[in-house]
Parts: sequence; structure tokens; C-alpha cells
Amino acid sequence: MIVEEGRSLSVECNVPHGIPSPSVFWLYRDTVQTSIIETIRRPHIAVDPQGTLHFTEVRQHDGRTNLLYQCAATSPVLHGEYRAGDEVQLVVTPSPTDVGVAVHKLWFSPDEVNVRAGSRLKLMCIFGGRPLPSVTWSRIDGELPKKRMKDLTSPESDFGKALIVDNVHPDDAGIYECRSQHLFHQMHVYVTAAPYWDFEPPSDIDQAEESTAELHCIASGSPTPIIQWYMNGKPLHEVAENERRLILDGGRILRINNLDHDVDTAVYQCNASNSLGYIFANAFVNVRAHAPRFKMPDRRIWKVVRKTTVEMSCDVDAAPEAVVRWVDANDQSIAIIPGKIQLFPNHTLRITQVNSADEGLYYCNVSNKYGINRAYNKLEVFNPTHFVRVPSPKKSVVEAHESFNLFCEAVTDPRLNADYTWTHNGVPINDSEHFRTTNTTLHLEDVRGWHSGSIDCVVVTDVDVKVSGIELIVLDVPARPILSEVDCNERRAMIRWQRSSDHGDKITSFLVQMHTDFEKGKWQTVLEEENTSTDFYQADITLSPWVNYTFRVIAKNSHGESDPGYKDGAICRTKESFPYGNPSNVTAEGNEPNNLVIRWIPMDKYEWNAPDLHYIVRYRLNQQGAQWKETHIEDPLANHTVIRDQPTFKEYIVQVEAVNRVGKSIIEPVSVTGFSGEDVPLESPSSFSVIEFFNCTSVAVGWRHINRDTVRGHFRGYQIEYWEDEKPFVVEKVLIESDRNEAVLTDLRPITNYTARIHTVNAHYRSESESLISFSTPEGIPSKVHDLRVRAVGATTLLITWQPPRQPNGNIRGYFLTFENSTSGHVEETYVLNRQLHYLHEEVEPDTGYKVSVWAETNGGEGPKVVRAIRTWPLRNPDTPIFKVTPTSPWTAQVQWIPSNGSEWAMPGSSFFVNYSVSGSDIWTESEMISLPRTHILLNNLLEDTQYRIVGVSKEGSRQNASKEIIIRSLSRSTMTHLSRDSLHSAAWFIAILCALLVALITAFIICCCQRQRTGKYAVKRKELEKGHHIDSEEHQKFMEYQYGFK
Repeated sequence: MIVEEGRSLSVECNVPHGIPSPSVFWLYRDTVQTSIIETIRRPHIAVDPQGTLHFTEVRQHDGRTNLLYQCAATSPVLHGEYRAGDEVQLVVTPSPTDVGVAVHKLWFSPDEVNVRAGSRLKLMCIFGGRPLPSVTWSRIDGELPKKRMKDLTSPESDFGKALIVDNVHPDDAGIYECRSQHLFHQMHVYVTAAPYWDFEPPSDIDQAEESTAELHCIASGSPTPIIQWYMNGKPLHEVAENERRLILDGGRILRINNLDHDVDTAVYQCNASNSLGYIFANAFVNVRAHAPRFKMPDRRIWKVVRKTTVEMSCDVDAAPEAVVRWVDANDQSIAIIPGKIQLFPNHTLRITQVNSADEGLYYCNVSNKYGINRAYNKLEVFNPTHFVRVPSPKKSVVEAHESFNLFCEAVTDPRLNADYTWTHNGVPINDSEHFRTTNTTLHLEDVRGWHSGSIDCVVVTDVDVKVSGIELIVLDVPARPILSEVDCNERRAMIRWQRSSDHGDKITSFLVQMHTDFEKGKWQTVLEEENTSTDFYQADITLSPWVNYTFRVIAKNSHGESDPGYKDGAICRTKESFPYGNPSNVTAEGNEPNNLVIRWIPMDKYEWNAPDLHYIVRYRLNQQGAQWKETHIEDPLANHTVIRDQPTFKEYIVQVEAVNRVGKSIIEPVSVTGFSGEDVPLESPSSFSVIEFFNCTSVAVGWRHINRDTVRGHFRGYQIEYWEDEKPFVVEKVLIESDRNEAVLTDLRPITNYTARIHTVNAHYRSESESLISFSTPEGIPSKVHDLRVRAVGATTLLITWQPPRQPNGNIRGYFLTFENSTSGHVEETYVLNRQLHYLHEEVEPDTGYKVSVWAETNGGEGPKVVRAIRTWPLRNPDTPIFKVTPTSPWTAQVQWIPSNGSEWAMPGSSFFVNYSVSGSDIWTESEMISLPRTHILLNNLLEDTQYRIVGVSKEGSRQNASKEIIIRSLSRSTMTHLSRDSLHSAAWFIAILCALLVALITAFIICCCQRQRTGKYAVKRKELEKGHHIDSEEHQKFMEYQYGFK
């Protein structure tokens, strides 16, 4: 057949005749390879129920030269074989243009389709057109039965051209429509069915005589079934006619009025049939006939509370139905009183607002034609129970671990006994470590959060129950979360839980924790859920292979963590797999000149993913053409391996890969570079020398760079070692970067001899030093003077004292002092030699502020100034002097002037002397005059054992002030003890030895100073440069005595 590409085509099949009618299908057959046969299943090709092959649009590949289309027929009688029929070969001519073809009809199912209930319905609509038409299905009078439909995109539904419904129901009948663009086709489906029960077959009946019974035979079918009734297997119309039997609703209901035990007790049959079949069911009708009998106890005592309602039942079983009559103790009918006494259709007697007058006997008399019966009822009325003490407060909030008591007491009718019961959330409380009960008291000990809830006192009597309680809230850690589900697969676990009681303290977070067999007893938090606003939660946890997981959930609040919530038996077991990673922190560094040490962090067992984990370590030189070598490390806990017999300090590339029983890691190992072991550098820097002194504590040194190939390791730089010649055991070290060839050595001591050397340094070794250098640091400027004190001792006199600098940084030559008048700004300057640590300035102005500065000087220069502010006294006489006199021998006495009271200085004056005279004599002798800071005078040539009058005089310039006389007596040799004489002799010898030592030290010091003056160089003050140090004249000598304050 010749057909143009894109056109529709229908090919009929000459279907053979057979019973039952054969099924037709089409095959592909290959003319070259005759063994290749394939059933046609293509979206653009379909076969209708008559066997016609339809092409929605013919495509170019449908006309392949080796392709034949063959129709075939099969039937159940062929037992799986088929009969081949017509063969067709297509010749497809190319379309001149790629033009579409409008949708048009090829084949539709008939307008009316009959199908039997329970079978398969297949409706088909084949449209032609280009491009391939899309078919949609719908039902005009209802919804498509999608649960029983085949997938419209499947080959079985011819890719949407066929609508297939399995297990057809009667309600599937209706109008179905297929549509493609503007074309549609409607098919009316009729469903035929054999009879079936609409609900259920007739059921057995057990009723009393003289009542009415109904049997239901509710059946449907298509066509509508005919219903027939039978009695004991005999058609009902053949049984003796009885007007009490009625057939209603077209035979669907059989009603029997006024049942008779002897006539109507039988088995009844219902038969529903149509042309397609029938259904049949039996129903037994049992007609009861007996005297009345009670279905409750026939002797009862009713105990009720006053002003309540009582209902006394009279449940009787009688066939036929009994006549019921309520009477009192006198056999008189109970009078019905509206609002007080009622009688219900079920024969229950109700009495409302019961009181003592209602007490008594009540009888229920019953009878029918088969006999009579009576039920005895006694009514007793009691006063209600009431509380006189109830648990309080109604809402109690306590902290965990507290203890407290609850009390309860009630009054009951004297005829009744009361039983007390305490309950927790409705459950009776038994004595335990937390609860102790008596009738009226409940003691709660060490309460916890789970004790929160309702605590009730229940008082029970025979007639009533009274309950009173509190709502207890125990602030505690939350209750354990409810772990409802653990759903896991090979890669993930879904944990679902719901919140539990927060025990009065808001839950702040939930902790999801996991436990594995690899770390028994250790729980790891894998998720913290901080959104606690809902009641239900879930967490998605990633799992690792070859691990047994157990999960739990913990709730947290401000009181702490709850007990963990578990799911019993919920264990996630994952299968083995490849490793998902490799050892981390891989490094390569040799620790000996001929080895390479490769290190890594072993993989945690959790990451093994299967048994038999081991490592493959690969390494090669990092150079062109180098080959990989590898070694296997069987111990999974190993963290390094040593590769020996390697060249010194060569760069390597290394890898560490994990392998388990399943195979190698799915991640490629990381390549890491490293070096084999280092060795001692072959060369030290040359030309190591001092370049420059920056100051007395810093010196610059330099050297020549080395050949880097001789380092034989990671070039860390140059190490300089230096030490004081006097302390060779205290060595300082400094490391200099490898790109530098100069360095500054700091924190040196001035005027000190040092020795230094330099090494080449790699990571593990240093070279041998070739030479040493020696140098001496120069003098530097001194630090500030120490403990400077400035005191105004008079109106025109200042006393300045100080201590040498703590860091002289050289030899102190002397000290400069300046006095700046704060009023006029005039500055005076003076200089004292290094041996003098005080200065008395007696030419300042009274009642004036001054700034006094003092600083030291060495050959290295002048140190920093220390400044003190002071103010002189107003012009007046010195204060009365304070002094004390101590006789020291028969001929001498020691006078001590006390110019200050400890740290407090007043105005003692600048000078002091004493006048002394023998008592009774007018001849006075004046002692030597001393000036501050001297405070001691020795009085000589005194008379032995003589009384003297002594007057102390303080003086400043021409102003002076005398003290009152004090009386002393010189010592007497006759009164001195032997011990005193020995002490004097010992003291004399000791003083003589000290004087000899002092003379020797002074002589040595003078010799050293002279030697230094001859060989040293000194910085000279400006005035010294102008005038020099030589005292050329007596006049100049006197000036120096005044200027520097020494004589």
C-alpha cells in the first residue's frame, strides 16, 4: 500500500469465523530476519475491536523496506497459539510540505454499549490528524471510576485512545464522552446484572406472641428480579391461606400480624431471580410464648439521698406482652402525681424530690395469659453528705522536691458509714515514698512534675459520693516526650514525637539524640528543635551504612532536661556500603634524613560503612615521570606509616584511601605534598659582623646569604645566639627570616662585653657556626633619678635629696638641678658630682612656688628630668628646734637634731648648733654648726660626771630661734660597769677595723677613677665646655665650692 507521510490510514483484516469469536491483533514481521516478530504498540497506531489497523498519522519509519504488517487471530480453543492472516507492506511517500492534518474520526465505539456487572468495560475512540491528537475522557452524568480505570497513558489503554474499567458496577451505567479538540463522541453504557442483595439477605426473627413480624427480601438486578416466598420449603401460595400474612412492596416485604406460636413458627425462604440468575436465603421466625419473668432482681432495696430522683425499673419478659401494675404495701395502685410521680411506657416508676414521706414498699405486678409475677422494691431516704473541710487552695503551684499536706473532712447521715479515698487524676492513691494517707489527711513528700494534676478527696457512702480537690502544678523538668514513630530506610530516619506536659515551666527545646553500637552508653545530640509552639514534631536524620541506631528525644526547660522518650524495639539497621570518605588531615614529613612519615587521622568506626576497613597509602616523588608506589595498612586504627630508604628532603605527593569489605571509598583521595626527612645544613653564613650601634642597648649585625641548596630542609632562616662574656651560661637566641641578611639585637646591657654567633636553621637541624664575633656596648643615657624629695625647710631654703637611677646605663658623672620660679619664670641651674645625693639651696624667695628638676648624666648623655613642685614658707624665724642629747662617754655627748616629725616637715631652718655650759657657770661654749641634711653633733672635751645646760639653736640666714635649756650629766668612769668598759673596748676595735677597710676602698676607687679619666671619653656639660674642669685660681675654686655645695 502506498500512502503519503502524515496522512491517516486504516487497514482491514479478513477475520476468520469461529466460536467463540476470535481475538484479532497485528504484528511486525521482519522480512530479512524472519525470526523477529513484535506486537504493535505505538502511540500513533491502534487496532479496533473488529481487527482494523488504524494509523493516526503515517510516519516515515512505518514504511521501512524490511517491515511487514500481519494480522493474526487467536481463540481460547487454540490454547495460546494464533493463526496468521493478511500481510501488508507500506510504501510511505515523503510529504512535500510539513503541513498539519485536521483532527478527524477513524473509529468510535457504538453509541450504545451493553456490559455485564463484574466484567471489563472497554470504550474506544480513534482520531486521525497531524500532529498526533490528544484524547480526553469524561462522564456526562457522573464521575469516572478512576480507581478501577487503567492508566490512560499506558500501552494497554492504547495511549489514551481506549477507556478501560475493570469490575464494572451497576452504577457505572451512564453516558461517556471522548473528545479531541472540536470533535467528540458519546456512548451510552448499559450494565446488566444477575440478582444481588441491596443490603443483606433476610435475617432471623425472635419475637413474642401477638406481636407483628416483618421479613425483608431487598434484592436488585437488571432486569429487575421477581421475588417469591416459601414457608418450610413450600411456596407460600400453596400454604393454607391466612389473612394475617401480607406481601408488600412488590414482594420485597412479608409481614405477619398477631403472631401465633403454633402456626407461625417456621423457616421462611426468599428467592429473587431474573434471566441472568437468582439468589436464595432462609430466615427462621421463632414465636415466643411464656409467663412473665423479670429481667432484673425481683427484690431490691433503693437507698437514695433526700431531694434526689429515684427510678425503679420493672423490666419484664413475657410472651405475649405482660400487663404491668405498680401498687403499694396495701395493694393499692400507685397514684400518678404530675411533677412528683411518673410512670414511663417501659414501666419504670420515677419519683422526684424524694423525702422521708416517700419511704416504704413498692410492688410491680405483672401478668399475661400464661401466668403472673411480682417484684419487691423498698425505698429508704437519707440526708446528703457534705464537707466541713476541703483541700485548699484550689490551685497549688509548688517547686519540685517540696513536701506539704492536704486535709479533708465530711459529715454524713448517722445511719451511713463514710469511706475516704484520695485520688490522683482519678486513680486511687496508695501509700508510697511520695504519698502517705489517713482518712482525712494526705501527705505529699518530695513531689515531682509527674505528680501534677487533680488531687481529689472522695467521700463514699451507700447513697452518695462527694468529691473535692485541688489542681496541683509541680514546677519541674518536662515529662518525657512521646516518641510515636521511628521510620527508617538505608539513608534516612524520620523521627516523629509529640510534646508531653511541661510541668508548669515552658519547654524551650527538644533534643533528638542517637546511640550506636560503636559507642555504647554514649548519646549524641543530632538535632535541637527550638520551635516548641506545636504539639507534633518530626526530624529527618541522615544515617550512615553498617550502623545500628537507637533514637530518643529529650525535652528541656529552665528546670533541666526530661527523662528521655524512647520507642520500644525501634532500631534502625543500615546495610553495608562503600566508605563515604577517606582519612583526614593527611601530612607527609620525614623525621630522619632518609625516611618519609605519612600521618593521618584514622576514620571513626561510625564512618567505616562495612567491616574489614583498611587503608591504601600511595606516594611518589613530585617530579615528571615518577611512578606511584603503594602500601596497605591493615590496622584501621593506625595513624601513620614510615617509608624508609628515601633520598634526603625531596618533595613527595601522597594519598591515603579507605577500603572496606564492599570496596574502595566513593570519594577520590586528596593528594597532599610533603617532604622526606631533613639533615644538618652544610653551610653557615659568612662575614658575620657588627654593622652599627644604634644606642647602648641595640646593635645591628650582618652576614652574607648562604646557598639554599645546602640547607637540606625547610629553610627556617638564621639563628643568632649571643651572651654576656661574664654570663656565658645565659644565652639569648633570635630567629631571623631566611630572606634577610641583617638583624638588630636589642635589650642589651650598656658598657658590657658580648659574644655572638650565627647558624643556618631548617625545621629540625642547624649548621655548625664557623666563627664568633665579640663587641662591647657603649654607655647610654641613664634612667630618671630615684626617690627624689624636695622640702621647704625655711623661707629661703630648699632641701633636695635623691637616689641614683636604677638603670644608670653607664657611669654616673653627676647630677643637674634646676630651680624655676613659678612667679617670675627665672631658672637657676647647678651641678653636683656623682658622690653627692643632696643639695641645700639657700637663696630662694620666701612664700614662692618653685619647680625643682633633677637628672643624671653619664658619658652617654643626660637622662630624663624628674620634676617636683614646692612652695617656700613666708619670711619668719625658724621653728624652735627639737633635739636630744645622749652622753656617750665621760668626755663626749651625741646631739641629734630632729628637723621633722617622721614624714611631716615644718620649718626647722637650714642650720643648727648648740650652746652648752657647766651648770652654775656663765661661760657658754658654741658647738660646730651643721646644715641639712646633717643632723648629728658630737660634743667633745666634757668634764667627767658633770652637769651641763644645753640650748639648741635653729638658724636660717640671719634668722634663728633658740630652744629651752635641757640638763644632762656626763658619764662617770667610776659608775661605768665592767660590761660597759668591755663594750667600749670591743666597739673601739670594731670601729678601727671598719675605718681601715673604708680607707682601702676609697684608695681603690680613686685609682679606678684616675685610670678611667685617662682612657675614657666623657660628654661635657655646656658650661664645662666653655670653662673646662681645671681650677686655675683661688677665686674660681671658691666659686666651685659655692656652686656645687661641697667643701
